[in-house]
Amino acid sequence: MALPPNKATIPEPWPTRLRPGAAALVLVDMQNDFVSPEGKMAELGFDLADVATIVAPLGRLLAAARDAGLLVVHTRMLNDRAQNSPSWYAFWGEPVVAVPGSWGAEHIPALAPRPGEPIVAKYGYGAFLGTNLDTILRRAGVQTVIVAGTGPEICAGDTLRQAFALGYHVVAVADCLASFSRAGRAMNQDLKRAALYTIENHYGLVTTAAALVRLWQERPR
Repeated sequence: MALPPNKATIPEPWPTRLRPGAAALVLVDMQNDFVSPEGKMAELGFDLADVATIVAPLGRLLAAARDAGLLVVHTRMLNDRAQNSPSWYAFWGEPVVAVPGSWGAEHIPALAPRPGEPIVAKYGYGAFLGTNLDTILRRAGVQTVIVAGTGPEICAGDTLRQAFALGYHVVAVADCLASFSRAGRAMNQDLKRAALYTIENHYGLVTTAAALVRLWQERPR
């Protein structure tokens, strides 16, 4: 999905909000079952082609965030009959995707968490409800949540909306977010386009990995 040229720069007052110490990067569910063609979502008929395209830009964003000293948090979706909600279990049935302890539940090697980077286990779509993510961010003094990963209309999207409701500034990294569905790539891109439109017009900033990398690299040392 082509991005408009105005996403190449970050407008005021966002640069201050995105400085190290004020912002955190949250990577949502970059796990084998949601990314790999050998994962369970692909086996169930979901088209993951667009997810594969975000791995490289997300790798560059992650490296720049680490170099700049931002807090990096990784979420891990888990399906566990004893811990998912009754409504979740009623909809999805017996867990087969991202089962605790499985290869599919692990983060892909290219974006694996480093020692010391928090991993937040979640049992629903959003990363705040029923987790300690809000506590982690507030203890670090974070005011802005930068979200990248899977499902800008589902998991990443719920995470952005929950963050906004809790009072955080929110940023969606357009080229580091991807949708997947059983309806093919055209539908995936329509879902992403609609999700980014909603975020930009009702919640926060939509930008690119390159714009964030440039901002952090050009900051005064």
